[in-house]
Amino acid sequence: MNSLNRVQKTFRVFEILSKAAMILSFLWAAVTAAGLLCGFAWYSGVSVAGVSRETLLVMTRSSTLNQMTGVLLSELVFALTDGALFLLSFRYFRQEQEDGTPFTRDGAEQIRYLGIWTIALPLAAVVLASAFREVFGVSGAGDWGNRFSVTLGVVLILASLIFRCGAELEECSRVC
Repeated sequence: MNSLNRVQKTFRVFEILSKAAMILSFLWAAVTAAGLLCGFAWYSGVSVAGVSRETLLVMTRSSTLNQMTGVLLSELVFALTDGALFLLSFRYFRQEQEDGTPFTRDGAEQIRYLGIWTIALPLAAVVLASAFREVFGVSGAGDWGNRFSVTLGVVLILASLIFRCGAELEECSRVC
């Protein structure tokens, strides 16, 4: 049981880290959304909290309002995607803590689901962000390689198979 205690402590740390990362991602999404709203207000000629349009253009490394909009929309998509993935991770770690073991059928299903979304969401985010950058004339593509998210997604799906096998073995040991 010593290893199960280590697993539980490790999963508890990851629960805390995923919650913190989720909060930070959603805060970043709120900041980018606020930047978009400020940009639209400045475009309409309204002053926002004494900050000039040039300040936001410098912060987003943009030269026009269109480019700034493209950059902020791209960042908003990535922040929301990251926040959603961290939310799913947090829910899994919290459920694992309640179950007391990673070897449950529900936990294996959650980790498989997380693996699928870890592959799909970043890919969708790259497509949307690229579209926004193209539509709004933002020059230079970002380095948005998806190898890491695809690899992590596959590892999570494989881990779900192992956790499901462990759950079946535990069920068999109780029944047998």
